[in-house]
Amino acid sequence: MIVALQEGRFWSEGKFVSTMFRRDMKVLIYNGADKDYAELCVKDFNNMSPELTEHILRSACSYCLECLNRWAEIDKRDEIESAMSVDVSPDMAPEKLLKCMTPLTLSVRESQDGQVGWQAEFDCQWEPEKGMEIVVLGGKLLYLGAFCDNSPWDSFPDDDSSNHAVRC
Repeated sequence: MIVALQEGRFWSEGKFVSTMFRRDMKVLIYNGADKDYAELCVKDFNNMSPELTEHILRSACSYCLECLNRWAEIDKRDEIESAMSVDVSPDMAPEKLLKCMTPLTLSVRESQDGQVGWQAEFDCQWEPEKGMEIVVLGGKLLYLGAFCDNSPWDSFPDDDSSNHAVRC
């Protein structure tokens, strides 16, 4: 349930409780979307299927490992890994990464095809500069990678190497 909703020029801003992370999250409802649709998006976010949750966690693990490898190129991997809440390895249980992710914002744009779609922004310990973005449409993970402010109705090519959703 969205509370403390305040209208702005380009979007309305409120908050809700994320059941997965057990904490408040900001919700941005862009002009064109309404509160009822935003409530559907919040419900969808809070009630992800086990398959979607697993896909998100596997993709987050792939993103984490790639980021750590990039940090190694500039001799910062040890610094980043030492600040992480868990030890990372290629064969780790992906759900361990939940301890390294902080949900920030759920963004809701007007539905263009009647489906429920949303974009979520996270801070993540393995990528403190760019964070992480998750884009879901119709219960399917379309994008997981660095924050780019995507919309669920954007195009996500299968050959996009920065999109870990298509790689896992």
